Amino acid sequence: MEYRTYKHRKPANVAEIAVVLIFLLGIIAVGTAQTPTAAEHLQTPDGVAIVERPFSTDPDKFSFAIIGDKTGGGYDKWPVFDRAIDEINVLKPDFAIMVGDLIQGYTYDVAQVEAEWKEFWQHQSDLIIPFLPLPGNHDITNPMMYDYWKKHLGRTYSAFTYKGCLFILLNTEEKYSQPEGSEGWAETWFGDAQIKYITDELAKHKNVRHTFVMLHKPAWLHENSGWTQIEEALADRTYTVFAGHYHNLTLHSRNDRRYFVLGATGGGFTPREAREAGAFDHYSIVTVDGNEVNVAIVEPGNIYPADLSTAEFDEKIRNLIAFQSHLKIERALPTSGGELEIALKNKLEKDVEVDLVFHSSENWQIAPSKLAFALKPGQDATGSVMLSVLSEELLPLPIYDYSVLYGGEQLYRRTEMVYPINPSVMHQLTDWMLLGPFNLDVTEEIAALDVFPPDFIANPPPTYDKSADKTYQGKHGDIQWQAHHVESGRVDLDAVFNKPEWASAYGVTHIKSPDEREVFAQIRWWSNLGRVFVNGVEINLAAAPGEHLFYGRAYVELPLKAGWNTVTVHSGDYTGGWSYQMAVDNTKNVLEFSTNPD
Repeated sequence: MEYRTYKHRKPANVAEIAVVLIFLLGIIAVGTAQTPTAAEHLQTPDGVAIVERPFSTDPDKFSFAIIGDKTGGGYDKWPVFDRAIDEINVLKPDFAIMVGDLIQGYTYDVAQVEAEWKEFWQHQSDLIIPFLPLPGNHDITNPMMYDYWKKHLGRTYSAFTYKGCLFILLNTEEKYSQPEGSEGWAETWFGDAQIKYITDELAKHKNVRHTFVMLHKPAWLHENSGWTQIEEALADRTYTVFAGHYHNLTLHSRNDRRYFVLGATGGGFTPREAREAGAFDHYSIVTVDGNEVNVAIVEPGNIYPADLSTAEFDEKIRNLIAFQSHLKIERALPTSGGELEIALKNKLEKDVEVDLVFHSSENWQIAPSKLAFALKPGQDATGSVMLSVLSEELLPLPIYDYSVLYGGEQLYRRTEMVYPINPSVMHQLTDWMLLGPFNLDVTEEIAALDVFPPDFIANPPPTYDKSADKTYQGKHGDIQWQAHHVESGRVDLDAVFNKPEWASAYGVTHIKSPDEREVFAQIRWWSNLGRVFVNGVEINLAAAPGEHLFYGRAYVELPLKAGWNTVTVHSGDYTGGWSYQMAVDNTKNVLEFSTNPD
């Protein structure tokens, strides 16, 4: 077969599409009737999004294609999508499912949405098998786009059976069925109605050969997405899950089931030569033979096994190098320091090269500043660096660059920090008294990255007094202090104050110290606007924006006095994700914490 390098197609025939949509109204809903239609083996609810074509009549064995994201970048990659359509036609599975992100979206412009859908259908129209699209965040970005999908494509979620298997097609954007902030706004990605629909369909079809769950965003990787209820309903049945969204192939294992995050089919991403990294265009061919399910990952011109790119491979890359810190902070001496041990184990199938570059600063001295390792599969290596620092000038902490070449290609690169105290063992501050929201008096982020909004720094933080029932004038009326507890440590002010936009708030907690001391602390800002005070005195290095932030985190020392100390956080809703998280070093277990100390 001769493959096209690019397609110049005439616009889709609107009359033909209308005929197909009218025909779809006759497809019988799952569980409501059993009379077969022209799609003899496929039973669908009314209005399901499907382009009808002839089905295979093989009663035992079948295959279907899964097409990944086309959008989220990839503006010039239609030839990749076209090639995938051509190859799927050659392989001729029974039908194809696309796991969302068909158009670029993210607009309220109806004309733009219509133009993008017209472009998509022009490229999709050469597919000769039935086609079932799922909505992604680019397809349903807001209530207007949700309504457009319902009107022009059909249902946003559905279920159908085919040759003894159950297919569940989910919508991870179902919250947009209602205007944002309305009474019906869903708290989860799916909403109560969709979750009930799914559980009902699972209950109706307990004896199917296999269950396939298709969704755009991999909800199992996110807390509070609503996935837990779906997973509980799946129970111990045999099933496989397919998602997209991240444009990077990764196979996960949960509950002894396979969960695929599929890569893009023409969407935007940074490609990697090492296919194990999962960053390459592909589609998938799933074959059901009896009770066996086989998944082939297909790159135009290449076919790979399903376990090519796994979470285990990612874990081996992350665990390639381990650090053991032997730093001692001796405040009674002029200098502190120690050794940082480095151990490497190559459990991968190709040679790796690891480069480490440590950056000395005015206070920190590091030797040697560069280390390089080359390891063959199965080899180990060790190394070390010595660090010294002025005991009274620990901050800012030193950083290092870490890069990995896998089979000659740079596969991993990041910048990290050398920690005197590992952040994972620090004590999370989980209990706060919150006061807000206050007006921020800006409507857009200030262009200068190191400048605060004037009113954000104009007034000193309010004093919290547990015995006083004081009322403050807030952004939308009178406000008072309120207690707030978070298990994870992340204080989500968007959730507490219902997304007020361009607002600020205060958080207060208390730390009791047995004596006067400096305590190492970490605070993370999600909205790039925040200040920290200890006993009313600002900790300048903790501020956001600030030159010493490291991936939105500030690492500081808190000057504690003997007895109870007041810690105040002032945070602004500035760049989205209005949250903060704070932790302190309590490895010696001498500190006490309370929102209302005696």
